[in-house]
Amino acid sequence: MSTLERRAVTGPAEREAALALVRACRAAARAVPWPSLGELRVALAAQPRGAPHAQIWADADGSPLAVALLWDESVLVSAVYPQAYTEALELDLLRWGWASAVSVARRRGERGCLFVPACSHDDARIALLAREGFVADEWRTLQMCRPLGAPIPEPSLPDGFRVLQAGARCASAAVVALHNEIFAGLAKTAADRRALRRAGSYRRALDLVAVAPDGRLAACCFGTVSPDEGGCPSQPVGWVERVGVRGAFRQRGLGRAVVLSMLHAMRAEGLGCALLTTGASNAAARRLFEACGFGVTCEICWYVRSQVESG
Repeated sequence: MSTLERRAVTGPAEREAALALVRACRAAARAVPWPSLGELRVALAAQPRGAPHAQIWADADGSPLAVALLWDESVLVSAVYPQAYTEALELDLLRWGWASAVSVARRRGERGCLFVPACSHDDARIALLAREGFVADEWRTLQMCRPLGAPIPEPSLPDGFRVLQAGARCASAAVVALHNEIFAGLAKTAADRRALRRAGSYRRALDLVAVAPDGRLAACCFGTVSPDEGGCPSQPVGWVERVGVRGAFRQRGLGRAVVLSMLHAMRAEGLGCALLTTGASNAAARRLFEACGFGVTCEICWYVRSQVESG
């Protein structure tokens, strides 16, 4: 491998260059289709200027050839431009990710751990991960797609329930509280929500909540727009990022209702298809999405390497 420059992502121009590279890799089926480009944009924007945990590998002319991000301090998100791919470059990204995860963990007095996704059919990447000390994790993720040109059933809500745009009609604190109750372990703050709404992928029409007759928020469905993500070459793509129903309101069909409402909203926004990911072992979620017209397009396997405890 010829010598490449590695530099931290330092501003909007380099963030856009990194996203363009990921987009090109996914279009060529040479990168794991996770996370959405919208979420990746938010994660890159949240990095402090010159952050060491978002890096670009560039050629002598400064053109980006690869990008890597340490996501949530323990997950490697990476892509290599197809024409520049070599095993040596892939190894460099993996080893950078591992060193970064170990560095973060050391500052916390913990052992390093790094998760890396791979498409289930990517035998070469999986073999490379095994040689680098990664082992298969039990967790697997399904990417699912739903063309929006096909008929979309009308949502059926229980009596007195409504689906509203969260950004227009609901206090931010109430939406954050709903999210934190439904998605335990993925806590958000009001500041996180403000940052999300400033992102270019945000659309108020795709920020939905179901409201009970007494005014309580009962369910949510949040989506983003990812232009040129693939799946619909001539139209932008929508991502269903999160779907959830509060415990007290489950088994009433609210999950299906908010997903169908999202699909109608995405079509009204001019999107060509909807994408999402869900756990392969989450049979209930898969049934819900299949009932709404989604089909599996990719299975993502997860591999993990953990630092051996010394002494």
